[in-house]
Amino acid sequence: MKQIEYVGVGALSRLAEIIEELAPKKAFLVTGKVSYEASGAAQKVGEALVGVDVLHYTDFGTLPLEEDVIRAVEAYNAFAPDVVIAVGGGHVIDMAKAINFLTGKKPVVAIPTTAGTGSESTHFAVVYRGGIKHSLASEEMLPEFAIVDPELAMSLSKEAALPSALDALCQAIESFWSNKATAESRGYARKALEAIWANIIPALEQRDPAAIAALCIGAHKAGKAINISETTACHAFSYGLTYSFGVPHGIAAAIFLPGVYRYNCTDEAAAPVFAELNALLGCRDSEEAATALQGLLTRFGVTALSRLGVNHSDVALLAAVVNSERLGNNPRRMTGGDVTRIINDIV
Repeated sequence: MKQIEYVGVGALSRLAEIIEELAPKKAFLVTGKVSYEASGAAQKVGEALVGVDVLHYTDFGTLPLEEDVIRAVEAYNAFAPDVVIAVGGGHVIDMAKAINFLTGKKPVVAIPTTAGTGSESTHFAVVYRGGIKHSLASEEMLPEFAIVDPELAMSLSKEAALPSALDALCQAIESFWSNKATAESRGYARKALEAIWANIIPALEQRDPAAIAALCIGAHKAGKAINISETTACHAFSYGLTYSFGVPHGIAAAIFLPGVYRYNCTDEAAAPVFAELNALLGCRDSEEAATALQGLLTRFGVTALSRLGVNHSDVALLAAVVNSERLGNNPRRMTGGDVTRIINDIV
């Protein structure tokens, strides 16, 4: 399915046109509890939905849990909407996509308020069942409309913006080296990494508007990249850390990035890929690139699993719940021993 995208400062104004085109009687509006107002989206979305019967749904937490999705499906079915609008971070958009896919499959308008997750441009959604991460995937799950307006990310603090920015960085790099990468996905990943790497520090530290805008666009392209290639080992490692230790997803993925980079770059077949990745990161070789990535993480306080509440005694737990599907996309095969060693090295 071809997605209609509106990207750039002020793009949220296009929502009114979408609503006029679709002419819905009822809208199922899924948002975060705080970000909807804080981002400045509430007023503009409200104006676009004047005259439409709206069910504003926020009854879920920061992780898309199966029980939350089931409860939301009941509300959706009782309301019977004509359109679904998701405004928020990745977990909000994932919830909306999952709910809609399991019920009516109505048009979805995805509006991210963070620069990072790329959920607005993918055809899958994360759902946790019993502590294990699962991905719902279908071409029908790709939102019909994506509105990426950097103004919605401007109000975030550095602390709030960090996880999604790091998620976008991981997505761009993992997509580039993924076993499922194509020329098209690498084209998106290349543009994403160029934008993210050049702007992540001023976007986070100075909250520079131009850098934030570039980061938003880079994150959107990273989402388009993983929509084709999917993610790899860093994401495979991250889910247990998020579910069991409450670590924000982007941080949970990024903390493994330097170690996985060093592990993957020794694969001879991937040498041309890493030569280009190293150049995109402004580095002469893979060790310098991994060191640069570690330096970025250290700059933002992402240094060791022990600082996130993980002890060496927890390594077996984290290794046991590594996502095998995402791990299978990794360019260099990982044994159980490899997984345990990579985790242990950063406790």
